[in-house]
Amino acid sequence: MSRRAFTLIELLVVIAIIAVLIGLLLPAVQKVRDAAARLQCQNKLKQMGLACHNYMDTHDGKLPPAYTLIIANPPFHAGPVAPPSFDRPMPTDPPQPMDPGWGWAVYLLPYLEQKALHDRINFTDISDKTYSPSLADVRLTELNAYVCPADRMTGRFSILDPKGKQIIDAVTNSYAACYGAEGLLLQLPEKGNGTFFRNSAVKVADVTDGTSQTFLIGERASLFTQTPWVGTVTNGTVRTTPTAPVYQASVLTAPAMVMARIGRKPLNDPWSEPYDFFSPHTGIAYFAFGDGSVHGMKTTTDVAVLQALATRAGNDVPPGEW
Repeated sequence: MSRRAFTLIELLVVIAIIAVLIGLLLPAVQKVRDAAARLQCQNKLKQMGLACHNYMDTHDGKLPPAYTLIIANPPFHAGPVAPPSFDRPMPTDPPQPMDPGWGWAVYLLPYLEQKALHDRINFTDISDKTYSPSLADVRLTELNAYVCPADRMTGRFSILDPKGKQIIDAVTNSYAACYGAEGLLLQLPEKGNGTFFRNSAVKVADVTDGTSQTFLIGERASLFTQTPWVGTVTNGTVRTTPTAPVYQASVLTAPAMVMARIGRKPLNDPWSEPYDFFSPHTGIAYFAFGDGSVHGMKTTTDVAVLQALATRAGNDVPPGEW
């Protein structure tokens, strides 16, 4: 009686067919994952936009500040300040004081179902700082609301001073508030022409360009630069993530921890620096707008369009389609 079995050729053919099917399936699975990540990211920005409006409803119609700062003495600038037309501002020397430094993401906590965490902070007590040992549990809380599912290098990281010495550990934020178009974000963090800047309290009436044509919050992935969601940290620096998909590594001062701006480079430009918006998604970056809507901006979008959308009162209409 003869026994039937697979020949070697038949077995190899079956293996080849399975390999081809897997090869066809994997890109489809990846596309589904990417689509799901984009949808989740848009939803998170939507929630942030709604949280901004809820904040305004309880704070005299004002948006939260990019971060708060009590300045005992005016910051000293060594030498003349470079004109705002420069795409890369010169670093501030010495670094500006950053106490207490609580950022926009902290002020939105009660409207993102995190009121208990928000209430752990005494905002009227300057001894309650972003780097206070007593508030380490707040600083190290990982909040899903501020993590883009497509982002990498998220979670706990070390904030370093200008000499590379560790100051504290914190948890990342995949998003940044919009300082505006160009300008000296590092040296003049209070002079932004966007919806957020140091000690800002922007009202809807101040957004004369129209809330539907003005950025509030946009993506700035941790895979590009790791920044803390709690706000700014005195003497802390913002650094390009070592594995970031860019050509250069930069070290910037604390205001860039909470804010990004539109300079003269397109989105996800390989020469981007930590004060630029940067998306973990391929070909697109998502922004929450002043009217509560969320839109994806292609990385090929003209810089003039991005700059117009980044300002609150530039009397500029974004040219063309976006």
